[in-house]
Amino acid sequence: MFPSPEPKQDSSLNPKTGAKPPGKGGLKGLISGLVELVTETATYVVLAIMNVVMRVVLLLIDLIATSNVRFVKFTKSLQVRLGSIFSKNDRTKVGMMVVYAGLTRNPEEILGIVLIYSIMIAVATMFILAAVAPALFPAINPVLVVLASAVAPFVVIWVVFYLVFIILIERRTASIEKVLPDVLTMISQNMIAGMTIYNALWIAARPEFGPLAMEIQSVAKETLGGEAFDKSLMNMAGRIKSYKLSRSVKLMTQGMRSGGELPTVLQEIASDIRTEQNLMKRMTSETTSQALFIMFALLVGAPLLFSASLQFVTIFNSIYDKIGLDKGGSASLPKHAGMVSLSKLPITGDFFWWYAVITLGVSGMFGALLIGLIRSGKLNNGIPLVPVISALSIAIFIAITTLLGTFFKGMMGI
Repeated sequence: MFPSPEPKQDSSLNPKTGAKPPGKGGLKGLISGLVELVTETATYVVLAIMNVVMRVVLLLIDLIATSNVRFVKFTKSLQVRLGSIFSKNDRTKVGMMVVYAGLTRNPEEILGIVLIYSIMIAVATMFILAAVAPALFPAINPVLVVLASAVAPFVVIWVVFYLVFIILIERRTASIEKVLPDVLTMISQNMIAGMTIYNALWIAARPEFGPLAMEIQSVAKETLGGEAFDKSLMNMAGRIKSYKLSRSVKLMTQGMRSGGELPTVLQEIASDIRTEQNLMKRMTSETTSQALFIMFALLVGAPLLFSASLQFVTIFNSIYDKIGLDKGGSASLPKHAGMVSLSKLPITGDFFWWYAVITLGVSGMFGALLIGLIRSGKLNNGIPLVPVISALSIAIFIAITTLLGTFFKGMMGI
């Protein structure tokens, strides 16, 4: 038997404790452990910070949402309170305009909104012009400029408010009267087919008929709620500013009460309305030349004449100042020569420029109203053209003035 070999003792172990002394491998493990600990700690800290930030953001969002709701409630209550300042007659008129326009807002709220915006814009304009008035209008009293800048925007906002409502009412009425013959014809045909007036009216409420279909649906809902059918029809006519619709509804209610041939009556009404619409289209086509003549006078003739007159005033005053007759600077050109008298014009170029701009703006307004009256028989139809024609007329005047001024200055060396 051979003796078993003795196990070799590890020289790296401590002979007394048997522990492995710290070396390079132990130091690396210690460093990696510390790095992992720091990384985990930093991760937990970042996540905690992000959690806190998210909670703060959510809290701020809730606060903003709550504040927004309270602010909206406050502004609505303020608008209603300011609108209640107006007289009952004014609120009633505005309420009728709101109904005719197809809106559902409270008239007091609308009046309050317009009042708030008119005051805000007037105050802002007043402060702006108070700062720049001495530089822009040195010859005018600054107090008058500030007062005018406060009053003019206030009045303009209310005028625009009224004009916007008129346009909304006219467009809604026009859209209803345009489809009214088709609706009446459909109701008549359905009644001839054996339907009752209620069912025929309900089937005629198609989406392509626009606001009239919505009003017919309102009539059906009121009838199902217990309201009398003829009264619901009269209520519908009261919500629309249309003589044609009111007349049609009156004939329908009278036909139902008298038991007459209602389908025949509806067909006759539809035929009359179509004939009137065809006459209006023919009148519009035949008055195109007159409207174009007015447009030419407003957009070409008036700006060209005002530009030429402005150049005459500017050139004459420049020549007069250059010669110096008012200071006795030229003895060879006397002020009085027989029947001819030379004197400086009583107006300046800046004054005439403002006069031309104001005149063109007012002329554009009345010209647009006249075009609406000629083409459709209503002044209200010309209201949308007022800002377009006035702005174009003034812009063309400024462009022609710039071109003529450049031409004459280069030719005469003024």
